[in-house]
Amino acid sequence: MEAYRASGLSAKEFCKQHNISEKQLYYWLRKESPKEQTDNTVQWLSVSLSGQEDTSGCDFLTVKVGPVVIEVRQGFNEKLLLDVVKVLSTLC
Repeated sequence: MEAYRASGLSAKEFCKQHNISEKQLYYWLRKESPKEQTDNTVQWLSVSLSGQEDTSGCDFLTVKVGPVVIEVRQGFNEKLLLDVVKVLSTLC
């Protein structure tokens, strides 16, 4: 699983290159996740801004986790976003 995470590839591409099914990869990720859930450490995610864009008319924030893009709007559910980002960080 370390090789998958270090690869930076999507699950689909990693499985294709290593001749395993996505089902097998997700199985091992789920099997490994209970160990990770007991670790209460905080991990900061890097944020990069792409230029000097005018954001005054923008009413949402775009969050990218691997190939996944999430639009976060005012009044969002913080716990739900945190849970989604944790899962995506594991899978992407």
